[in-house]
Amino acid sequence: MDNALFEEMIEAVGVGVCSYGDDGRYTYVNPAYAAMLDTTVDTLVGTPIWELNSDMDAGRFGEYWDSFQPGETRTAEAVHEYDGTAVDVQTITTRATVSGEQYQFGTIQDITLRKRREQQVSQLHDVTGELIQATTADEIASIMAATAETILDYDRNVVRFVTNAGKLSPVAATARASAEVAMDRGYGIDEETPGASAYRSGEPVLIDDADQIDDEYDRGAARSVMYLPIGEFGVFSIADTEPDAFDCRDVDLASILVSNAETALARLENERDLERQNERLEAFVDVISHDIPNHLNVAESRLELARIDDDVSHLDYVSTAHSRIGSLVTDMRTLVDHGRQIESTEWLRLPDEIKICWESCPDTEEGPTLHVEAEGFICADRSRFRQLLENLLWNALDHAGEEPTIRIGLLDDGLYIEDDGPGIAGTVREDVLSPGFTTAGDEDHYGFGLAIVNEIVRAHGWELAITEGRDGGARFEITGVEWRAQ
Repeated sequence: MDNALFEEMIEAVGVGVCSYGDDGRYTYVNPAYAAMLDTTVDTLVGTPIWELNSDMDAGRFGEYWDSFQPGETRTAEAVHEYDGTAVDVQTITTRATVSGEQYQFGTIQDITLRKRREQQVSQLHDVTGELIQATTADEIASIMAATAETILDYDRNVVRFVTNAGKLSPVAATARASAEVAMDRGYGIDEETPGASAYRSGEPVLIDDADQIDDEYDRGAARSVMYLPIGEFGVFSIADTEPDAFDCRDVDLASILVSNAETALARLENERDLERQNERLEAFVDVISHDIPNHLNVAESRLELARIDDDVSHLDYVSTAHSRIGSLVTDMRTLVDHGRQIESTEWLRLPDEIKICWESCPDTEEGPTLHVEAEGFICADRSRFRQLLENLLWNALDHAGEEPTIRIGLLDDGLYIEDDGPGIAGTVREDVLSPGFTTAGDEDHYGFGLAIVNEIVRAHGWELAITEGRDGGARFEITGVEWRAQ
């Protein structure tokens, strides 16, 4: 090859090239290496290598030089720094002889981006512990948003979880994304939007120019967007203000975070399912080992007395005992059935559902008063929501006195039902939601009504809290409910 052509090639090549002799001073560097360190070729020529490579030592350079064999090549990683500019590099150094003189010839590749990605991958795996220890889905979403900003340097990202109504609703976002995106608005999983497409397909969707998206959603200053499905739970969107800002490596890196979050969400869901199963199992054990045997003992005793006394009136007690056993079995079956995950929901007009449930309650024509302070539609499973309303209305009728006043109204994210009775003491508010617990002093109450309410709430993904009503009675607040005015 012509020497001039060879020199021109070395000058133009995209990686750094250098040479130095046995004194350790550069005899040649190409412009790419000088540019890497934000300086000039003339500045670096004559500079000893140990002034740029901290792994080198002037006092031990001779030992390093002598350790090379003719024609030997070594690969190493180091940090080269000059005048405040530091670069992670990979060097490939070869011993060669030219005109009887020995030199080290080397190429220097900038690996700053690779090192940064390796660090990010390590940090993402460190965050896995936080995700696994999170106790709520919202906490996991917040960790995702914060991690994408602090570790991946994405300051525009939003976590959306799918609701029972089939909408991808925002639950966490960075401050910049929150300022530009409507956090109170979701979009349907069946809509023709990139996020919904990613959710349905289970594959990331990469948008090079958001201005070309033909839908009604405002994405603020975002130009590039990647949408990553979080399994069955939702979608994670990451945006940048520049077009074509992301490539497959960015998607792969963000997918690590999303995959770890999906695992944490699945674990959380499994733990909750297991907790609910254990609660139901404890209730089964208690009923089987205590309540049913008690009723059977009564039935057996009365049956024996009927035989001895030849008195059929004892059989009324036997019939009552058997009826109570049947009621217990029915309650347990209801508890299990209503605790199963909701598969489909629909929009229900709340006043209509309340009217139907109120009419199914006994003795409501005189005495009790119902005030409905709610007008709108809620998204729920019709059958189970009616069971929830009926149980809460029955609870008020049973415990709030002979002429209770019951109010039902809407909250910002749910609804409430309250009465003006004696209320529920703070010390037992958690206990009353457990199967088999009752504050009633008679044998006609088995303590499953509120437990069934709690299971229905959980199955919908809602939250239930018991507080004090405006008149001192019991107030049940159900939140996390999706509702609309019309």
